Amino acid sequence: MTDLNEKMEEALTEDNFNTIENIALNPNNALVRTTQYNMFTDEVSFVNKWVDISDVFKELWDDLNSDCHDYIMDLPKYKNMDYDQMVKDYDDVTYKWIKKTDAWNLKGFGLSYSQ
Repeated sequence: MTDLNEKMEEALTEDNFNTIENIALNPNNALVRTTQYNMFTDEVSFVNKWVDISDVFKELWDDLNSDCHDYIMDLPKYKNMDYDQMVKDYDDVTYKWIKKTDAWNLKGFGLSYSQ
């Protein structure tokens, strides 16, 4: 599957406005500022990337990729929060969603109805 960033770069190069619009206006995509570490120069830089955020608040923190972590940590609700508290709050919201929408599958997440 082609990466969102590759699709967007190709669309920008070819002036394909339909693809640009589809990526930019899709609620499951977000432009996220992520960190990029160069181990050869030992420098950290920031890069803007398109990220698929469709699993945010549907998957537990440990099951998300680092790009989704960057997206969540940049949300106003979590931006200035202590890391451990942020992960706990995020997982609590996700547990509520799992219970509400997929209660029959709680065993797959190692949960019970009381949690």
